[in-house]
Amino acid sequence: MKGKTIIKIAGLLVILLGVLFVLPTAALAESGGGKGTLTAQGDGLAGVRGNGEISITGNGVLWIKDYAGDAEIEISGSGVRRELPGGWIRYTGFSGEVHAQGSRVTVVLSGYDIDLTATGEGKFVLRGHGSYQTGSTSGEWTSGFSVMSYP
Repeated sequence: MKGKTIIKIAGLLVILLGVLFVLPTAALAESGGGKGTLTAQGDGLAGVRGNGEISITGNGVLWIKDYAGDAEIEISGSGVRRELPGGWIRYTGFSGEVHAQGSRVTVVLSGYDIDLTATGEGKFVLRGHGSYQTGSTSGEWTSGFSVMSYP
């Protein structure tokens, strides 16, 4: 049973990461038009890609990628770090906090006790159980993959 759950989670992560990679990156970095803030709390999978600042705490598996090469990333806590092909960094057994600031950065955390704040412009996916707010819009995490924008 545990092995099937891990396989399902891995498959869902591959889908999420694929969705986030396909998003138009130039529009995220160059669209202008002000800043917005996303806040979210829950258990499941939280992924953000954009231009600005991202802070996330929680426990699970963490992925980070700096597409533009200009991000400042601070990570505190525990986990096993591994650099992956394509510039991805993965932490398994992650328990801690991440602060990332850059023009094209992606942060994904799959796990529990997730607390996320993102300020700037970008796209996000929240899958599992939790709540979020961006601007005057609030909602619940979904059971599917729905890509949304902030601001």
